Amino acid sequence: MEFLCVGKIVKPQGIKGEVKIIPLVDIPAIFNGKHKLYLEKKEAELLKCTYRLGFAYATFKEIPDRNTAEKYRNVEVYIDKEEFYKIPSNSVLIEDLIGEQLLDENGEYVGQIQGVDNFGFDDVIVIKDGDDRIYQLPFVSDIFKNDGEKFYVIRKEYEGAKTDYEN
Repeated sequence: MEFLCVGKIVKPQGIKGEVKIIPLVDIPAIFNGKHKLYLEKKEAELLKCTYRLGFAYATFKEIPDRNTAEKYRNVEVYIDKEEFYKIPSNSVLIEDLIGEQLLDENGEYVGQIQGVDNFGFDDVIVIKDGDDRIYQLPFVSDIFKNDGEKFYVIRKEYEGAKTDYEN
């Protein structure tokens, strides 16, 4: 079984064992109780979860009180990768994007995805074109289209696109 980290417990919340989780994916359905979650890669039973201000607040059967919750501070929350792919969503994993060839709407080669950066707002795709030029484009629907199988570039030119990117 291959695990995918979907969140990290930040701290206990209250006295009844609830924990505050910072989600590492933008798919709230992961914490709806229908999917097996793992704490420290051991199966855990999610009893209840709510979202507030970008955080998930969860109660697990394995964490009955605040003292136990303290022991789970900074523990990562995982899901089975196969289970993740069964969740309907528009999201993709960064590791699945890297190395993919990028085409325009006409099927012409635009470049290869080299990496993904995040500077706090939108993800930024780093692309290496056929001339070995490296540039960045924000990963937004105005520029990229997803047909369920691949991502396509709708607009090759983007005002403000940064070129000659260096790591």
